[in-house]
Amino acid sequence: MSPSLFRWLAAAVLAASVSQPPLRAQQGAPPTGAQQDPHAADELAGQRQALGFLNYLDQGRYADSYAYTGMLIRTQLDRDAFSTQIQKTREGTGALQSRELIDAGYTTTVSGAPEGQYVVLHYHASFANRQDAVETLWLSLAKGYWRVVGYNIK
Repeated sequence: MSPSLFRWLAAAVLAASVSQPPLRAQQGAPPTGAQQDPHAADELAGQRQALGFLNYLDQGRYADSYAYTGMLIRTQLDRDAFSTQIQKTREGTGALQSRELIDAGYTTTVSGAPEGQYVVLHYHASFANRQDAVETLWLSLAKGYWRVVGYNIK
């Protein structure tokens, strides 16, 4: 083999090995975040439900938001009573300006509720008449669905 052909092949092999990561790196452990939070999928599903619920509240459709509630609410309040209570809770806030998730957490215990599967979400929200608010939502898993079982705004 001529020296120039050998150098060209060596350069090609070197370039190919640099551009391709080793196979063992591709088959490595899952990302660190997935290992740290085994309930990430639950938290994400809870967030989706919470945003549907909050969307109704933001539109002033309080009675419609009842569709997102779970048994902890439904055993205590019918649709009209819930609508009245949630409207009072949001009274005076004005239109939503922005909302950002602060944190999400999975737990099996919530004060005042039976042991179960819960996701607790905190959102930083800014409203026309209330610039710096924190919305807290509690969701419970029942029959495969996350449902809102509590809402608070401070």
